[in-house]
Amino acid sequence: MELSNWDFYWAGDQEKDYWQKPDPAVLELIENHPAGQFPRVLDLGCGPGRHALAFARGGYRVTAVDASKMALVQVEERAREKRLKLETILGDFRTTLFAPETFDLVICYNVVYHGLREEMVRGINQCQQYLRPGGLLFLTCPTRDDGKYGDGEEVAPHTFRSGEKSVHPGDLHYFSDCQDLECFFAGLEIMSRKKKEHYWKQDGIVNFSSYWQLIAKKK
Repeated sequence: MELSNWDFYWAGDQEKDYWQKPDPAVLELIENHPAGQFPRVLDLGCGPGRHALAFARGGYRVTAVDASKMALVQVEERAREKRLKLETILGDFRTTLFAPETFDLVICYNVVYHGLREEMVRGINQCQQYLRPGGLLFLTCPTRDDGKYGDGEEVAPHTFRSGEKSVHPGDLHYFSDCQDLECFFAGLEIMSRKKKEHYWKQDGIVNFSSYWQLIAKKK
């Protein structure tokens, strides 16, 4: 099995406890949007599966997608350990993986900003296509107040090849503002938009995180 850089990351000694705990906002999403109303869920860019597994525990039919084989191996192992059912697919958020209107809810947690602005637009458009009318998209991405903004090499406006402040140096990151979000979600109804900020530690160094958290409905 040929390993990508993200495969090496997920196989390494990263903060595994952190990556096993679902974000409280995702748990709130599950509580407020039960499987009976939103049965088919796509976790696009699932990583080792903390959110995919949370949805599976809630009784949803979950499809977990990631570009890392190692991440999907971990999702499958944890699903077996917990006796949970889900489907895993190796794939990238920029490519078409499913037919239109396949899912009732798509979660895209810290994923689509990995690339140029036009790639982020393409990823959000893909999510919109995957949703049935009335379906929901939950998405997070960094603001321009984030501590990683300006770190590394600027390759395009507001786009940086990340430096040492990133958990995965060398990735491209696009940082959005309010005007971007209005453009990105033009085909969706934004139900909730929050700016979430906190401090976090990496190798003993305190960093500042600022990111958008959005819930949008397909019209």
